[in-house]
Amino acid sequence: MIVFHLITSIDKGGAESHLYSLIKKQIEKKISVHVIYLRGNNYWRKHLTKIGVKVYKIYVKNNFDFLSLFKAFLKLQSLIVKIQPSVVHAHLSTMELLGALLNLKLKNKFKFIVTKHLDSFFLEASFGRKNFIRGIFIDRFIINQSSRVICISKQVKKFFSKKIPLYNKYKLIYYGFSSKDFKNSKNINNKIKLLKKKFKLKNDEIILLNVARHVKQKSLDTLLKAFAIYEKKQKKAKLILVGNGRETEKLKSLSIELGISNKLSWIKSYENIKDIFLLSDVFVLSSEYEGLGLVLLEAMSSNVPIIATNTSAIPEVIINNYNGMLFEKGNFRVLANKFHLIEKKNIKDNFKKNSIKILNKRFNLDKMNNLTTNIYNS
Repeated sequence: MIVFHLITSIDKGGAESHLYSLIKKQIEKKISVHVIYLRGNNYWRKHLTKIGVKVYKIYVKNNFDFLSLFKAFLKLQSLIVKIQPSVVHAHLSTMELLGALLNLKLKNKFKFIVTKHLDSFFLEASFGRKNFIRGIFIDRFIINQSSRVICISKQVKKFFSKKIPLYNKYKLIYYGFSSKDFKNSKNINNKIKLLKKKFKLKNDEIILLNVARHVKQKSLDTLLKAFAIYEKKQKKAKLILVGNGRETEKLKSLSIELGISNKLSWIKSYENIKDIFLLSDVFVLSSEYEGLGLVLLEAMSSNVPIIATNTSAIPEVIINNYNGMLFEKGNFRVLANKFHLIEKKNIKDNFKKNSIKILNKRFNLDKMNNLTTNIYNS
């Protein structure tokens, strides 16, 4: 079997990391895998090449670069005609559209599969849901062209089933996660000492962590406002933000306005992100919506207690007061109070233990791969 995975970027994001885990399993099963992407920093390229994946970059700056999109369409068509994959599996909006157009043009010469990683329409995604132009008509075309649509959570499946009711198209397959593959650096104790020294962190400080792209979807202004309230009472608190994006400078300006800039550490990227998780006392996800939130699985695997928004698919991962705490999106005052509550050791220990149970039962990597292969073969 030859599989083409089409994805907008291979940066170090949730969808991209999920795809790497899936491909790694597919390579183990002797499937021939090709990955085609359009933009980004190429993070996963070296990892994919190392395990025997053929990787191609066809540069397209954005969804409105129509000339480049047309050229990408022609290059993709040429690759498909030459290599003749049995399955074309698309991830993220731009590649979903190009895959659908190719399926229409080539008259179903391959099985076209789409994975929906977010409960949002074309042109929304990380830009937020307040766009004047919404892409439901584009998603309707994409889903009509597909053989099956894989939804990474019940919430994603519910969202598309309600808006585009083609019920036979949708299949729920949760992300699979391998704690074994999610590794920290060697000599981790020494590494943590070096990180604490680098970011001027003291042993008795409470370290809050967020790992996310700096985009509107992640609502990081809510996190900063909550931390500003918390820090007034808990002087030993520090906040680490790993990520960057179009909102970074606005967020830095906000931290200055709130008087907390000296309590924040900004990390654009970090290779072994588990090191940062192991350095932290609490992980916080303040998103307006999430298809699932792979970063939550990473935090669970690292035994870090979690506070997250009670929205989208997040409650499928975090059960309130069982393996984490939930708060209403945008409510920074409630979030600040949760920071105080989660300081209690018995609460944190219970959350850690229950997270591992959920991780092993619901987000099994072999199960994800088997269900995906069944869709390819059906």
